[in-house]
Amino acid sequence: MKELLAKLGGKRLFILGLAIFMFLLAKLVNNYIVGSTSSPFYARLIQQDVLSKEKKFRKLAEDTSLLLTLVSRTYDEATLLRLSDREKGFLFFIYDKDSGSEHKLLFWNSQQAVPPINIMNESDASRMVKLSNGYYVYTSKSLRLSNGKKISLEGLLPVQYKYFVSNENLPKEFASYPEAGRRVDVTLNKTEFPITSSYGNILFYLEKTTIHQQQTSWPSIIIALLGIFLLFIYIHQSAQYIHAKYGLPAGIGFLAGIILIVRLITYYYPKILELRQFELFDPTIYGSSFVFSSLGDLMINGILFCWLMLFISRRWRPEKIRPSVHKWLNMVWIIFMLMVLVTMTFIFADILQSLVADAQISFNVTNFFSLTKYSFIGFFILGTLALSYFFFSQIFLNIINRINQWSSYLVVLFTLFVGLVILTFTRNTSVVELNLYVLIWLIVYILMMQLKIFSGINARLNISEVLYWLFVFSFSIAGVIIFENRKIEFEQRKQFAEKLSLRADPSSERLLSIALTYFDNDFLQRNFDRFKYQHANVELKDSIIKKNFSAYLDKYDTRIYTFDASEKPLFNIGQQASYDTLNTIFKIQGKETSIADLRYFEKSFDKFAYIYRKEVVDTFGVNIGYFFLLSEPKRYKSDALIPELFRQTKELVPEYAPGYYYGVYSNLGLVAYYNDYPFPTRLTEQQLPKFEFETRKNKDYEELWYRHTGDKVVVIAKKDNSFIEGITLFAYLFSTFIFLLFIYRATALMVRSRMRVRAISQYFQFSIRSQIHSTIIMVSLLSFLVIGIATILFFIKRYDLNNQDKLSRAIQIMVNEVQNKLDDHNSYDDEIVLFETGASQEVEQIMQDISEIHGTDVNLYDTAGNLRVSSNTLIYNKGVLSEKMNPLAFYNLNQLKAVQFIADEQMGKVNYISVYCPVRDEQGNAYAYLNIPSYSTQGELKQEISNFLVTIINLNAFIFLVAGAIAFVITNRITHSFTLIGQKMRDINLQKINQEIEWHRRDEIGELVKEYNKMVHKLDESAEALAQSEREGAWRQMARQVAHEIKNPLTPMKLSIQYLQKAIDNNNTNVKEMTANVARTLIEQIDHLSKIASDFSQFANIGNPRNEVFDLHDMLHSLASLYDAMENVQFTWQSIAERVMLFADKTQLNRLFTNLMQNAIEAPENQEQRTIG
Repeated sequence: MKELLAKLGGKRLFILGLAIFMFLLAKLVNNYIVGSTSSPFYARLIQQDVLSKEKKFRKLAEDTSLLLTLVSRTYDEATLLRLSDREKGFLFFIYDKDSGSEHKLLFWNSQQAVPPINIMNESDASRMVKLSNGYYVYTSKSLRLSNGKKISLEGLLPVQYKYFVSNENLPKEFASYPEAGRRVDVTLNKTEFPITSSYGNILFYLEKTTIHQQQTSWPSIIIALLGIFLLFIYIHQSAQYIHAKYGLPAGIGFLAGIILIVRLITYYYPKILELRQFELFDPTIYGSSFVFSSLGDLMINGILFCWLMLFISRRWRPEKIRPSVHKWLNMVWIIFMLMVLVTMTFIFADILQSLVADAQISFNVTNFFSLTKYSFIGFFILGTLALSYFFFSQIFLNIINRINQWSSYLVVLFTLFVGLVILTFTRNTSVVELNLYVLIWLIVYILMMQLKIFSGINARLNISEVLYWLFVFSFSIAGVIIFENRKIEFEQRKQFAEKLSLRADPSSERLLSIALTYFDNDFLQRNFDRFKYQHANVELKDSIIKKNFSAYLDKYDTRIYTFDASEKPLFNIGQQASYDTLNTIFKIQGKETSIADLRYFEKSFDKFAYIYRKEVVDTFGVNIGYFFLLSEPKRYKSDALIPELFRQTKELVPEYAPGYYYGVYSNLGLVAYYNDYPFPTRLTEQQLPKFEFETRKNKDYEELWYRHTGDKVVVIAKKDNSFIEGITLFAYLFSTFIFLLFIYRATALMVRSRMRVRAISQYFQFSIRSQIHSTIIMVSLLSFLVIGIATILFFIKRYDLNNQDKLSRAIQIMVNEVQNKLDDHNSYDDEIVLFETGASQEVEQIMQDISEIHGTDVNLYDTAGNLRVSSNTLIYNKGVLSEKMNPLAFYNLNQLKAVQFIADEQMGKVNYISVYCPVRDEQGNAYAYLNIPSYSTQGELKQEISNFLVTIINLNAFIFLVAGAIAFVITNRITHSFTLIGQKMRDINLQKINQEIEWHRRDEIGELVKEYNKMVHKLDESAEALAQSEREGAWRQMARQVAHEIKNPLTPMKLSIQYLQKAIDNNNTNVKEMTANVARTLIEQIDHLSKIASDFSQFANIGNPRNEVFDLHDMLHSLASLYDAMENVQFTWQSIAERVMLFADKTQLNRLFTNLMQNAIEAPENQEQRTIG
């Protein structure tokens, strides 16, 4: 145990210590740098922003020459753009103070807002003002210009935008720091965060927000994630050591135990990490059980399970699995493991189904802009779960394959049996259909594994095998998502059909018509005072509902809302809808019915209601209050009214789903239809659906027929885009898998290198194969980005041009209509009101008619830039925009006398194109400016870009796969050439003839082969020269040795002859004896010479035998007779009767036996008599 703890410490302890340091640093950053000081931090930023804008305003006031050009309208467009509210950061206005009590506005730089009239006399001061669209710091300066003109420079410094309704297009946010709204809010109550002006007075206060939100800062989150990563590295290395020391089960147990303990702590003690503060862990987005209580929990569990499976998959050895000697025990293990495998498969399928069907996550990949960050997180989770399942099933099927002693088809039968048993006892019937298909998929998957198709059962897969299984899982998951999406979409279409039939049913509106008969102005005017007292208010509302809606209560939930003339609620107890909310619903979302003042509105794709609005006036026509009646069908009842100003958040409502078409039939005749689908004008009896709901196929469209009553039929058609949806889903999922594999390789690199830079750099020394792969794939990705960005920019440019052209043609037609209808009511002076007294209502009606005919909003400004008539007054009445004209458009039309001007404008978060055109008299003088804003610009452009992105994503996925295949082929071809050259180089040997490489292509490798062949030739020549040199050296060495050996006997021979010669010359008496001695010496030395010559001859004949056929007896007989004659030698030879015929070199054999006999004679030195036999 001590050894284990010591090993888990040591060098690994540094990583653990670094992880703990990261956690402490994250806590420090959040609590003392960002967390607790976030409110003071933003208070300081907002204070600095206010002072900075005041400083810019004073600097502007000091530039009197610039102000003079603005007042005299001698400025140019560049100056105007430089002074715009977007560039300056604040709004400013110049008023003429010489024009009497009524100040005339001479210049403005924004149409966002105008200063309140009641504070215009203030000067050299700053104060907070609350306008309709938010809080501003108002400041002003009285000036006299060089021409003597007295002006007032008014400034509005935006602090916080706050509209009458709040949605994603009109958010409540601080002007300069939108993220500050998460921490602080504006208040007039005294707090610890006062915001003062440069004059020293307190403008307003900031208070900490109390809304539940993310409290941890992003810097601390990033630091904490880095600490978690380091902690995981420590745990992984510890598990790896335990595996190496104590075996795989101990390593798995350690890692699984740590993961389980950590997750249990986070489940039962959630305040430790406070994960619920993040929207990712909000159960309203996704939550299916205690374990998967949020999308974030599902993601964490998926990552941890994938980690565990990867750890096991990389370390287990299937060859160590041995079947039991008891076959029945093997069978039990197989059935048990198949039960676990089938159960896990159903669990993964259920998670996938719940993620698509139950979560508030869009997987509508055919509409790119409907995808959110949670959609991509969902794809990441699906990829993680799929990889986990693949490794899990691979391990289990490998074990089953090792212990299976029967047919592989028996495993399939057991799987089918186990799956059907589990489905039989499944309580949740909604998943049975999907799990049945999943079971069929599992059987096919097991067969592929058992048959070792693309070696799926192997623990190690090459790149082609990996790509194959990525294909399989991408298409499989895409199929499940499409299956679930179709179910959801079909249910939505059914609900929509029911809604259309209910909307088109005259009985519903007839009931309301009867109920509202007595709600005229006389009744409400007489009883309106009773609404001003709480007790009487409640009694009167109850009485109205019970008496007038008694036949209506069983179908609808009805509520009454009352407001006084100032739009304040009159005891609407327990009802949270304000006047602005109801009025916005009525005017913007409400759609007309056949009953006056009654409209219906859609709150979501399957929820709608009726709303009735009545303005109550007294006998003199003075407004005394407002009466609203809200009726919701009980099956669609909802307590929340969430109006949106410009966009309703629903996908299936036809106005926001161009792929849908509907037709409503009554008495077999078409009474209403939407979109350009060829609905028949009349139905036949045979065409009527026989059931309540029926689906029919009509070419590329799928039709849903709904028969509400005997004569009511609703048909909803939808283009079948399953193929493109499937391909796009595959592209997203395949890309997700590639991304996950990249993360896995990067993580494995960091773990194996132990964060050492030198070790990491070694992993980036790519082979030629990897370089070619990477280059081709990176080129395809880069081309995707370049083509995508360039095409999107082209789309935007082309759409802007087309839209401008369309607006230009439309406004020309409208200008002609307006000129024809307004000639009798116009006043042509800039300084005079545009319309004559009493004519404004007629002009408004003209604008409304033109707006309805052309289906667009229309605004009419006078030549002073003031809004006079608008077809959508709510935008201006509620202060979303001021009633002043766009200053850039005013400059072009008023000063440059342009015939048309197109401006890019912004309203809240909505960007749109607006076209302006002057309305002129017969002399060509402008007496009004007509404006058409195109609010639908962004939506239509997004739809085009979305369609393009879907196409290019699919094409890129295809190109990516083709590029991968091409890279595989090219790298194999190139590396095969290098492999061949390398093998030939390894085979080079000086001891043999080296072969050339045959290469018939003239390319770079051909040049390399050519040089190799030259090298082979030169090497052969060098080898031959070396051999010749070695032979010559050997002969020289031998000649020296032979010469030396010959000199040895010649010297005594020469000396002996010289000695004999001298004795003869001296007439020695013993000459005879000396002659005998010399003769003996000469014979002995001659024998030595003969031996040297014989040895040299023998060496020369090595390897060159002269074979012949002879009898061994003949050769031995001659040798025997020779040695018999020698003294002191007794030679004995016992020959055999048969002849011994040999095919060999007779001389070499003779020398061989001579040497043997000579050695035998010379061996016994001290014996006089020698016997050889």
